[in-house]
Amino acid sequence: MHGDNVILTLRPDIQRLALDQLGGRCGAVVVLDAKTGAVVAMASSPTYNENLITHGYPKIAKIRGTCGDASALQNNATVGLYPPGSTFKMVTAAAALDSGAYTPSSRFNDPGYCTEYGKRVSNAGNPDQNGPEAFGNVSLAEGFEHSINSVFCNVGMHIGGLKILDYAKRFGFYSVPPLDTPPDESAASGLYKYDKHGRSLWTPTSSNEVDSGRLAFGQFNMLTTPLQMAMVGATIANKGAVPKPYLVQKVVAADGSTVTKTAPQTLGQAIKPSTAAELNQMMQLVVQGGTAATVGFPPGLKVAGKTGTAELGLGNVYDAWFVCFAPADNPRYVVAVVVEKQPNGFGASVSAPIAKAILEKLLPG
Repeated sequence: MHGDNVILTLRPDIQRLALDQLGGRCGAVVVLDAKTGAVVAMASSPTYNENLITHGYPKIAKIRGTCGDASALQNNATVGLYPPGSTFKMVTAAAALDSGAYTPSSRFNDPGYCTEYGKRVSNAGNPDQNGPEAFGNVSLAEGFEHSINSVFCNVGMHIGGLKILDYAKRFGFYSVPPLDTPPDESAASGLYKYDKHGRSLWTPTSSNEVDSGRLAFGQFNMLTTPLQMAMVGATIANKGAVPKPYLVQKVVAADGSTVTKTAPQTLGQAIKPSTAAELNQMMQLVVQGGTAATVGFPPGLKVAGKTGTAELGLGNVYDAWFVCFAPADNPRYVVAVVVEKQPNGFGASVSAPIAKAILEKLLPG
């Protein structure tokens, strides 16, 4: 008896490249088709030799890679939960713009810090920042371009944590992404609390329960999967509509006939098309002259991106992020990269080069 053949959306060459680029470092890479949500690559590290599967699960479970926590059996792309750092500014900026509270040209005075609960939140705590500690008079777009924490801290305090979380939910946070894999192989992104029972998803009922300033730049108990951050990028690329991610392209019977074929779907309209267009332009500034200006994307390729360097409370050790899509004027691919626990590891220097290599392969010349 012949079974059906399952045809996946994955491109083996991009999948191999993503794993090669991770180079054994713990983390993940997710590549989506910007228009359809099809998964082009989904790489997780540490990984293992598939030949061990039959008899070697105990050996596989002991593979820890460089990070020392998650085993190779965990798909970091879908269940790995990481603080998003400044990549979350995409969500905060979306809330600020879409709600009408701010425009890209809204002005801020940046003295190098913001004051929250009587304490200073310093820009110096943002190693991805491109420029001086104090930028002075800047626009929201410039705050995004240079990833100025004080700007987003003030935005967060003004619009409140619940407004930010409302928009996060529109992008898919607090829900398990509806990927066509077993539900227990994906995790929901959102605020998490820790107690004697471990880690659990937490939904506050008041902005007073939330450190809105730190939440606005991706800290304060916010944890997210690489797949979720890829969905944020894809939503902005897709004019505010959230594409449903999928892995199965079609199922083909033994006689060659098509049994089922996946039709691309959207999960809703997270933000207005005009807001998505503003965010697209702001993300292009990041690559042109902001925190990702040194990455060196090909001159003819317009890329929209956002760096992130998430603090872990481990000194100068960070989770390094980069989320981007290209071509920015007519997006075809979205790439989200996280590399765990990197000493002095900034998003622009650690994760953005991985995205660059992938985009150069996907969009040559």
